[in-house]
Amino acid sequence: MDLETLILSKNSKEVWNQVATIAIESPNRITEIIDFFESDNIFLVQRSTQIMSKIHDKRPDLLAPYFMRLINGLAKAQKDAYKRNVLRIFQSAQIPEAGTTLLFDKALTYIQNKEEAIAIQAFSFTVLRKICETYPELASEVKDNIELILLENKSAGIQNRGRKEVNRLKKLMI
Repeated sequence: MDLETLILSKNSKEVWNQVATIAIESPNRITEIIDFFESDNIFLVQRSTQIMSKIHDKRPDLLAPYFMRLINGLAKAQKDAYKRNVLRIFQSAQIPEAGTTLLFDKALTYIQNKEEAIAIQAFSFTVLRKICETYPELASEVKDNIELILLENKSAGIQNRGRKEVNRLKKLMI
């Protein structure tokens, strides 16, 4: 089955779940979906990153071999869908040590950019806090950045997630 045609046929959870199921049943197809992330077709990128998120929800172990590729993709990602869904995955996935620095730098950049989408910033808060659990010496810097954003950003999503992550970061600093 041609995954690209299926993905572009209809933008629906039904199709996302169908493609995710195909990939779960044939894990070699995951590379094909990840390759779509680099497409010039915005719809293919958006939908394939959503599918990757669905795969992670159902079988996170299948994505582990691709974690560094996903993290490295953030360095050149221009599409919000890619950033949002990769960050969503790393809110709960084990962050590979080799990708920690790049992921930390990108997430910190995302929260400092006032033009960045709310979901990207909120997911970045959690990713940064997760990294601070491994490297508690970074907690103060991250907490200070989030608190500054909370003063400037009135979005309910940013306020809610930001306060929760600041409280978790404070516990790491003790």
